[in-house]
Amino acid sequence: MMILLVDMDAFFASVEQAHHPHLRGKPVIVCGDPGRRGVVTAASYEARPSGVRAGMRLQEARRLCPDAEYVEGDPAKYVGLSLQLLDLYTRYSPDVEPFSVDEAFVGLGPEAPTLERAAEIARAIQREIDLRFGLGASIGVGPNKLVAKMASGVEKPRGLTALDPEGFRDVFWPRDIQTMWGVGPKLAERMRSLGIKTVGDLARAPVPLLKSEFGIIGPQLRECAWGEDDTPLVPYHRGLDAKSMGHEVTLAEDCDDRASLEGTLLRLSDQVARRMRGEGYVGRTVTLKLRDHRFVTVLRQRVLPDFTAEAERIYPVTRTLLNANWNGAAVRLLGVSVSELARSGEAKQSELFASEDRSQRLREALDRVRDRLGEASVVPLGTLVHRRRLSHVPFGMPQARTPVSRKPDASLGAPAARPGRSARRGRDSGDPP
Repeated sequence: MMILLVDMDAFFASVEQAHHPHLRGKPVIVCGDPGRRGVVTAASYEARPSGVRAGMRLQEARRLCPDAEYVEGDPAKYVGLSLQLLDLYTRYSPDVEPFSVDEAFVGLGPEAPTLERAAEIARAIQREIDLRFGLGASIGVGPNKLVAKMASGVEKPRGLTALDPEGFRDVFWPRDIQTMWGVGPKLAERMRSLGIKTVGDLARAPVPLLKSEFGIIGPQLRECAWGEDDTPLVPYHRGLDAKSMGHEVTLAEDCDDRASLEGTLLRLSDQVARRMRGEGYVGRTVTLKLRDHRFVTVLRQRVLPDFTAEAERIYPVTRTLLNANWNGAAVRLLGVSVSELARSGEAKQSELFASEDRSQRLREALDRVRDRLGEASVVPLGTLVHRRRLSHVPFGMPQARTPVSRKPDASLGAPAARPGRSARRGRDSGDPP
């Protein structure tokens, strides 16, 4: 089976240019609220020669590209268009696997037995995307997902590259080792220290050396360097379970107040737990993401003894991880995620937590209140602690009418002061959609 990887070119920025003609041909940077600090979510091809890239601080992007147009991202618009693109792909094949909001694998069956025929179908998809949406796409064509994915980046924007395994080796063996899909900066640095500087070097490296240095992933990457990959394509109509769920927030101000940070972690833990319950998941591995004012990022995780979707169990772990790994420097970003997910009806949970019917009914009732009145209608009481110290209100919550003096690990689910009609739902500031 031949496989395509359709990669939308500068997707978020291109969508804004397509929807707003006055932005066409101009450098466009998509971000959170342009009036607040944050990071670049996407940059148009007109902005990239200046050195602007996704993940860069807005302050740095403004310095590099002062004439750029800054646009607040609209995740709902991008996801909606992504779904329309998936529908377009299914007209060419039922075997479509989303890889991200702007990428998808398309498996071609008997209708495309050769690389040439698959490339013809890829050109037809490119033309239809341009005609219907005014957007560009780069497409890689290959006998497996690895070759298709790497081929999609050979020629951008609006490129089309079709490679068989031999063509893959001709193109990629001379290239830097970090070009290899799955080899990040740190892994690439370790490989270079062993004399593995190109993809070709990896393909010819001794298997025992790779296994001793990198474990099982070493020999697997060596096979990939030969253009070999047996990863199956899983069509999205069969259903794909989430791998993890999380929330993170870029704080409006760098914060070094422990109580405020713990209150933020409590709120994030509550958001993650609520989302897991809403989608029918429980999980075991809790991860804390911590980024300080120097943009140094720390990721730490801990495995729970059993599965949960309860903030009362997620939050204490994140607080412990914070206390063990925070050096007191001002914090810019906090994030909480839960992985090793399972469907709530399938996971084995401890008898203690499985028997808490009253608590479960209370959580379900609070979730229904939030569904109806919004996230800020009921918040964990601990998130309100020490808010008078801040010059902003975390997560867009309404100001409390009376001081709150309980500790950060106070019971969850206590109602906050009722918001007025003008209060709006909280939003993470400056984070990528």
